[in-house]
Amino acid sequence: MTFAVVIVARNEAHALPRLFASLGDVFRRAGEVVVLDTGSADGTVAVARRHGARVEEVGNRFHYALGPDEAARIDRRFACDGEGPLVRSGDLQFDFGAAREYAGSLAHADHVLQVDASDEVLALDLDFIETALRASEPPRIEYGLRVGGLSLYVSRLYDRRRVRWVGRVHEALWPRDPDVGARPAERTLRCSSAQLLVRHHGDSGKTRPYVAGLALEAIERPDAPRWAHYLGRELYFRGWYRSAIPVLDAHAARPDAWLTERAESLCLSGRCLEALGVSTEAESRYRRAIALDASRREPLLRLATLCQTRSDHAGVVEHVTAALSIPRSSAFAEADANYGYLPHALLYWALFWLGRRAEARGHWAIARHLAPDRADMAEHARLFSSAAAT
Repeated sequence: MTFAVVIVARNEAHALPRLFASLGDVFRRAGEVVVLDTGSADGTVAVARRHGARVEEVGNRFHYALGPDEAARIDRRFACDGEGPLVRSGDLQFDFGAAREYAGSLAHADHVLQVDASDEVLALDLDFIETALRASEPPRIEYGLRVGGLSLYVSRLYDRRRVRWVGRVHEALWPRDPDVGARPAERTLRCSSAQLLVRHHGDSGKTRPYVAGLALEAIERPDAPRWAHYLGRELYFRGWYRSAIPVLDAHAARPDAWLTERAESLCLSGRCLEALGVSTEAESRYRRAIALDASRREPLLRLATLCQTRSDHAGVVEHVTAALSIPRSSAFAEADANYGYLPHALLYWALFWLGRRAEARGHWAIARHLAPDRADMAEHARLFSSAAAT
């Protein structure tokens, strides 16, 4: 095989059998599977070797404790309006980028597919991938990754001679050659869901202290805006809304950042403002996000949801109708519900209260079909009985 599968793992004995079962064709073709174990205490190493993977154990090599000066610097820089402390001295961290880079270096093949131990490879057309990688100019390969209710495209099947992993947290592949931007861009090959597709199974039992690593990257790499976006996102997830807003707004204002990522920063800033009860400012963020990048439904559906809270049913219809005209094409992460039941759920409720019952029933039926387990939509069947519809 022209590529190796590489996995960074720690205490994943329960998850590895699922991943290895999904890599059956790789093992049957005697493909190279490498596991970098970073200090497991649960039998991960034995499970990996039993399934035929080559294992290297590095213990706590990529773990480190946050120092008092670093913790103080992060809080001074990013904590706002009494929020925090965002981090604490002594908090244990993990350098994901360094671990992935070292793991990739262990492969014998030049091309590497890095997956997480808790991943499952839903589709892998080895003949298709092998043909693409054997081309005289192999393309950059992009494939789908499903994470909970989100879907995105990633490029973790890469040529380790050309790119390297960078960043402690939310690590990314960067060109090894600093002059790569002067050369023509690689052709990108986006795999179909039958060619390569991966699902990540989250583990709620694992703590992931990402704030410190992201904050340090944002401080140390001011020329790389992506970590500011992920720091703002992490602060939002943790409920530190006042601290998140300036980080997200500053990222959104950067002309050197990825346009779609800037738009998502505005959406997250808007959600922070909604959580703080400042809906007018939230609305302005969503409108600016649409102006920056109209390729995703997220900001339009956020506007529709705001209109719903105000009983502005005509506004809901306007924004959802616009959202439905946008096909899924962006590589950036977005909720699957945005391209599934959610637009129809918003629409049927608004149309019902506007008196457009026949249209409402049609969208309710679509939403019910797309999300059959939702109790609220099952209950709303009564709205569309013959008596209610007259």
